[in-house]
Amino acid sequence: MTSIAQLRALILKAKHAYYTNAEPLLSDAEYDALEDELRQRAPQDPVLALIGSPVPANTLLTKARHRLPMGSQNKVNAEAEFRQWAQKAGPRGIHASLKGDGASAAAYYEQGRLMQVITRGDGTIGEDITANALRFQGLPAWAGDGQEGFTGAVRFEVILTLEAWARLDPTRSKNPRNAGSGIMGRKNGQDCEALSIYAFDLEENRDGSPVDFATESAKMARLESLGIQVIAHQHCPTVEQAVAYFREVARTRHSLPFWIDGVVMKLEDLAVQQALGETAGRPKGQVAWKFDSVGVETELQGVLLSGGHTGALIPTAQLRPVEIGGTTVRHATLVNFDEIARLDLAIGDRVWLVKANDIIPKIIRVTQRPVWRQAIVPPARCPFCGAEVARRTTTEGTQGAILTCTNRECPKKSTGKIKRWIASLDIQGIGDVLLEALVERFALEDAADLYTLKEKSAQMAQLVTHPERGLTLGAKRTASILAAIEAKRSLTLSQFLGSLGLEHLGKRRVELMIQQANGQLDTLEDWRSGKLRDPALAEQVGAPNRGIAMQDSIDAQAPVIDKMLAFGVEILPPQEDVHASDDTAARKTVCISGKLPSGHKKSDYAPLLQAAGYTLEEDVRLGLDYLVLADAHSTSRKAQKARQWGVQILSEPALRELLGLTHHG
Repeated sequence: MTSIAQLRALILKAKHAYYTNAEPLLSDAEYDALEDELRQRAPQDPVLALIGSPVPANTLLTKARHRLPMGSQNKVNAEAEFRQWAQKAGPRGIHASLKGDGASAAAYYEQGRLMQVITRGDGTIGEDITANALRFQGLPAWAGDGQEGFTGAVRFEVILTLEAWARLDPTRSKNPRNAGSGIMGRKNGQDCEALSIYAFDLEENRDGSPVDFATESAKMARLESLGIQVIAHQHCPTVEQAVAYFREVARTRHSLPFWIDGVVMKLEDLAVQQALGETAGRPKGQVAWKFDSVGVETELQGVLLSGGHTGALIPTAQLRPVEIGGTTVRHATLVNFDEIARLDLAIGDRVWLVKANDIIPKIIRVTQRPVWRQAIVPPARCPFCGAEVARRTTTEGTQGAILTCTNRECPKKSTGKIKRWIASLDIQGIGDVLLEALVERFALEDAADLYTLKEKSAQMAQLVTHPERGLTLGAKRTASILAAIEAKRSLTLSQFLGSLGLEHLGKRRVELMIQQANGQLDTLEDWRSGKLRDPALAEQVGAPNRGIAMQDSIDAQAPVIDKMLAFGVEILPPQEDVHASDDTAARKTVCISGKLPSGHKKSDYAPLLQAAGYTLEEDVRLGLDYLVLADAHSTSRKAQKARQWGVQILSEPALRELLGLTHHG
């Protein structure tokens, strides 16, 4: 028999789906049967008195403050580090649980009802995803024992399981972590029922007072009693048992139904945890033991230099191409020249390469040193402007000194490259003064870091832009700037490469080279593969004496390109010239009017239309084929003229369909 708690949860979820999603979960008869059963078993149940949806749809993705901050944990990457932590904590039992590789969030309940779900955000302010969370698996809309409803907070990981990932993304174009995060934040809630939650912590209040749980295991038992899905966990009485548990999880993790990236170790006794306290907001009684990254051996073939926002000269390794984690890796960051010395690294060495945090390629040791190896010599002068080089110690002072260019006007400093990216892509709202403030406040190292600002919107709004007048950026302007940045996440290959500030490579040059390469430079991977070092191809694309310099410039920007891709910037697929031999299509004309819903501008579609054989017109005229409008019911002058002359009106999604593009938001 269905419990009363389950009946309440089903009714609340059905109400939400009916009133806000226009996608009823149940037929009217099925819904009425649920209410009738609850009314018979609990005539005074408060859920029966509810009218409409329990969650307003217009709250989705608005900023919301956590009632208690969601902190982070210290991390260890090796058994010796874990044992050192355990030794400091003393001989105590340890609660071990899987560290799900998803997106953290918190759910807030009052008297049984799920009232709000907020993403982790910066730990204090996140986004309200309640409307979507009501569709997650494992998170009940009502939680409690019998008639007594639960009041408190539940913390969990939102995860796209491997089975759901395969169903929704059969081409594996994204990893399940990124795919799940994208689904979680959809305004239309599409596919949110494919997401599952795995809880790992809770705080409970009864009669206005917090409940004191004795152990971590007691918390997990309470979560399970509430009908909330919990992450796999185990009580380990000794350190040796905790180590054995980690080893077993590491050995078998690929057979789990979802991705994990480690094991969370907590002292079982909560009073001891509390007594140990925190350091910089991280509890001393907890630690996340991360897995070693997947590694592979390859050869170091050279070192290139790129510049950072403070003038840092950052060495980048050129590697013999090697497959790791499903991608081909040709470059890896070397941090600084002190790190090169620490590794005793030279050109020609065999090296062990890993993907740090399963994303950024990194050399961690030398495996073989041939006798003919060539030393890597730090530059005495900036290779970009010739100015003297200085040493600057990192903030932590633990990763060696960074070599920096002393010339404030050095053209390779990344503030200039960020400006180039902003100007090239016409990202509105970021002038020189604001850019300097953003670089200073958020330590932006390159243009890729612009795509992390969305998670820092609250801090951005408080950013002081004119200290002499006490002016801050403000929420409205922040939202406008972030929307402008987000609108430039999906780029053509020529937009992407031509906006990086690469040597001899602007957008038009890239576009022409793609056309002249006859399919050899159609993808980003083609440009990064070293093909431009081939004199024949360089001559074919009109760069007979610049191919090597262009390739060096692309290779030197490998860390920035990798970051761009990791942060969600995507390259639109190359367009097949399906209209090249179709005279009728080749003559078709398109006019784009107004601000489009995605934030893309007319200029964004110009190269795509040209490649597909269409002509972009500035105004509506007799004989125009298509007019693209943000609002199909617009009464603007252009819309009225188009209807009068029989011009076909398209929405932006219809335009993208016309061009053979998938929808990128």
